[in-house]
Amino acid sequence: MRRFLLACLMSTVVLLSGCAPALVSRSGRKNAADVLSSSAVRLIPGGTFKMGSASQDIPCSGCSWGEQPVHSVTLSAFYMDTTEVPQGDYRSLMGVNPSNFWNNPKRPVEMVTWFDAVLYCNARSKRDGFDTVYSYEAVFSKAKLGAGCWKMSGLKTGFTKNGYRLPTEAEWEYACRAGTTTDYCWGRNYQSITDEDTLTFDSNVVWFHSIYDSTSEWFRNNLSTTQKASVLGTQPVGSKKPNAWGLYDMAGNVWEWCNDFNGSYSAEAQTDPVGPDTANSHIMRGGSWCDQIDDFNFRFLRSAFRASEYPDTRTSYRGFRCVRRQ
Repeated sequence: MRRFLLACLMSTVVLLSGCAPALVSRSGRKNAADVLSSSAVRLIPGGTFKMGSASQDIPCSGCSWGEQPVHSVTLSAFYMDTTEVPQGDYRSLMGVNPSNFWNNPKRPVEMVTWFDAVLYCNARSKRDGFDTVYSYEAVFSKAKLGAGCWKMSGLKTGFTKNGYRLPTEAEWEYACRAGTTTDYCWGRNYQSITDEDTLTFDSNVVWFHSIYDSTSEWFRNNLSTTQKASVLGTQPVGSKKPNAWGLYDMAGNVWEWCNDFNGSYSAEAQTDPVGPDTANSHIMRGGSWCDQIDDFNFRFLRSAFRASEYPDTRTSYRGFRCVRRQ
């Protein structure tokens, strides 16, 4: 599953609350209506949904095996960032910006390991007066903390703490779906066939074509992978339409680290699952700008799509967003 990404790299929802998710500041305080999406979190209502995909028709090696069996998941309410963590927020808190696309503080932070994201979560919890969720004995980094941490010994996740952490895989998919049961969170199914489908993708997915038509034969045949990346890349968070729960960038821009280790699904119903106890890699979700370079893959944008990567790796197409318990 993870290796095919290195090259560049339905569900029924029953809400327990009929209220629209509330918008609050990242510090947890009630915020004014004009708060910027890049500085806010949403209260995601608790509920039950069907996680995974039953589709057998996805023409992609490894695309469906990890999404089955479809199973019922019940989640408690939680807060989630409305966008991926922007570079400006990350630098102001961590004192460093490791991103490759560093020329705009509103672009999502990238070039962060899973451990870097964990350190950010703890730092943000301390700043905002919450408990730190992650405890550890030692941090190993070849650069400044937050710019390439490659190991944390004795690491534990305190899910009962009220501070920030990475979303569980179940929380991420539930929030992405936002009540939908279709392949995509904006209400359509794989695959894209009509012009209307394409326009719908362009209004929902962070995949700008810049000055080049990245779908053209010339673009594919005359630019190297490095050149393609130089005219594509990340875009400012919140640039496209949000999903039904007011969350931006759930499709495209950067893949998002999740808290869970990678593992197979179980058919049994679960409540607030947190994933396997251990594995070699961590889950990431959502697809990225990088998938557009070589035959942009619509399949990666499906709400149920799963991928994983080693936690010590860094790329310009991987970032994260935070959650915390209600």
